[in-house]
Amino acid sequence: MRQRANAPTRQPVVITIDGPAGVGKSTAAKQLASHLGLIYLDTGATYRALAYAACQAGVDPRVDVKRLTTLARRLPLELLPQPSGVVQVRLNGLDITKAIRTETMSEAAAHLSRHPQVRRIMVQRQRAWAHRRGVVAEGRDTGSVVFPRAHYKFFLDAEPRVRARRRQRELFQLSGQRPSLQRIQRQLHFRDGVDRTRSIGALVKPRGAVAVNTSHLTARQVLHAILHYIPESRPPSTVHRPPLQTQKRKIRRFSQQERRHYIRR
Repeated sequence: MRQRANAPTRQPVVITIDGPAGVGKSTAAKQLASHLGLIYLDTGATYRALAYAACQAGVDPRVDVKRLTTLARRLPLELLPQPSGVVQVRLNGLDITKAIRTETMSEAAAHLSRHPQVRRIMVQRQRAWAHRRGVVAEGRDTGSVVFPRAHYKFFLDAEPRVRARRRQRELFQLSGQRPSLQRIQRQLHFRDGVDRTRSIGALVKPRGAVAVNTSHLTARQVLHAILHYIPESRPPSTVHRPPLQTQKRKIRRFSQQERRHYIRR
């Protein structure tokens, strides 16, 4: 029988968190994975790593589909979780964690991710990484394409200016660069257009996903909002939903007014 999204299960759990850039997906996914003892899978990092490999090989991410698909199949990529919660991205043994977080790599990843042939290969690889493991996967199509039968799905969003400020802080922490908010907003607008209009893996709210507006929430509040729908249990790689009233008493964090404002189906 097909699993419903956000339904009880005793199978190794797959949780997806989708949304555009700057809404707090990575922070929420890392914290949730740590909280539940699951593997964190950053699908966006796989496309950035491919973009980095393409640039190093002189492959144009906009048009050279044949060489991109060859690179995608053979990409010697490792995603290594660190005790700090950061996932180290290694390409052929080289640590490229910081190198793939530049705006140049973001734009290149946006271009190559538009090619259906490339996305099909990368989706296969992402599923292979998650095979027989409990995972929290974050990206733009994890709940709609990569893991359509995920047991719990979430879609995060935020106001454009809030997203730009968060992206600005992230860039400064990673590279010491601080582009203007106007420039970042233009880049986010471009990326949103690419993500929402591509023919495969478009950015959409997955069917059955819970939507969370993170504009005025702290990272801890976002985690609590998500945990409202995912009961804590052991062993950590399995999840079984307790009776609804018990669950509400255990992890309820928001008033009814706050839930109506920030969380919606």
